[in-house]
Amino acid sequence: MDEGLLMSGISKPLLPPGGSGFMMLVVRLLRGAVKHAGSRPPCSTERLISAARGISSSSQHFSASGRTQSAHCTDTDHPKILITGGLGQLGVGLAKLLRRRFGKDNVILSDIRKPPNHVYHNGPFIFSDILDYKNLREIVVNNNISWLVHYSAVLSAVGESNVSLAKEVNITGLHNILDIATEHGLRVFVPSTIGAFGPSSPRDPTPDLCVQRPRTIYGVSKVHAELMGEYYHHRYGLDFRCLRYPGIISADSQPGGGTTDYAVQIFHAAVKTGHFECNLRSDTRLPMMYIDDCLRATLEILEAPADMLASRTYNIHAMSFTPHDLTQEIQKVLPDLKVTYSVDPVRQAIAEGWPMALEDSAARRDWGWKHEYDLQELVQTMLTQINTGNHLAQSN
Repeated sequence: MDEGLLMSGISKPLLPPGGSGFMMLVVRLLRGAVKHAGSRPPCSTERLISAARGISSSSQHFSASGRTQSAHCTDTDHPKILITGGLGQLGVGLAKLLRRRFGKDNVILSDIRKPPNHVYHNGPFIFSDILDYKNLREIVVNNNISWLVHYSAVLSAVGESNVSLAKEVNITGLHNILDIATEHGLRVFVPSTIGAFGPSSPRDPTPDLCVQRPRTIYGVSKVHAELMGEYYHHRYGLDFRCLRYPGIISADSQPGGGTTDYAVQIFHAAVKTGHFECNLRSDTRLPMMYIDDCLRATLEILEAPADMLASRTYNIHAMSFTPHDLTQEIQKVLPDLKVTYSVDPVRQAIAEGWPMALEDSAARRDWGWKHEYDLQELVQTMLTQINTGNHLAQSN
C-alpha cells in the first residue's frame, strides 16, 4: 500500500508544525496500524492518527463510511463482519452465532439471491456480488467492515458441470476479496475443504502438509485460495485464516451440489419416506462434521490471537464414516429405513480422491480445537431436529 493512499485521509490543517520528520512519524504509525489492523478493533488506526495529531481521545471524527462517531475505543470493541455467500449451507448459521457474540447489527449477511423472510428480518442483509469489485469495496468502506468471511463458492459436483462458472466465482472472486481485504486491513477467513487434496495425497489420515493434486476445479480453486491467502499474509501482512472443512451435515439447509450431500439427504429421506437411494458406494469412507462443530471452529479460528497460529491453514476433523456406517446408525432409531445404491460415477470418482480422515493435531495444539459430536450424537441430533421441524411445519 503506497504512502499516497495511507495519507489521503489526513487533513493538513490539523497537523501541528514539525516538517518532514513529523510526517514520517505519522507514516510509520499508519503503516504499523494498517499492517496489524486485522487483529485490532477497526478504530485502532484512527486512535493512532488522533494521538499523532494531539487530538483528545474523546473528540468526534468521521469514519471511513462518513458516519460521525467517537474516537474513544477499547480493545474489547466488537468487529464489524461481512459474510459473503451468506445464503449457502453455512452462512446463516454462522451469522446467528456471530450475532449472539458480537451483536445483531455488527454482522452483515450478503448474497446475490433474495433471502427468505426469516433471514431478512433476523439481521442486516445486503446484496453483494463478489465479482463486482467496486460494489464489494463500497460495502467494506461504507459499513466499516473489519472481518470478512468469504463463503461464496461453486461446490464440487456443480463445478465439474460448469467449470467456467467455478473459475469465475472461486478464483476471480477470491482475488477481489484478497485485494480489498489487504487494502483495508481486514481479517479474512476463507474456508478450504477435503477437496483440496487428491488421489496422490495420503488418505488415512491426511496431514496438514502433504502433496495436494486435486482433480476437480473446486479442489484446484481451494488449493489456489490457500496458497494465495498465505502469500498475501507473508507478502503484505494480510490477516488470512483458513480451515479445511470435512463434509458438513446440517438439518436446516439444503445440499448445495457437494459430493458429501448424501449424508444430509439420507436423514430427510429416512424421516419422510423411509427409503433413500445413495449415489456413492456403501464403503466410501469420508470425513464428516456436524454443523455446530464447524461453526464453533470457525469462530474460534477467527478469534484466536495471531501469535497462537503457527500456520494459516488448518485441518479440522470430527468423525469418518461410510454410507453403510451411517445407515446402520440411523436404523438403530428407524429400523424400517431401506437404502439402495445408484452410484454416480462423477461423484464416486471425486470421493475416491479425497481423504478418508483428516489429521488435525496442529489445530488442537495451537488454538485448542476439539470436536463435540461423534456419529451417534450426530444421528440423534439430526433426527430430532428434522422431526421437530416437520411437526412445526404441519402445525402452521
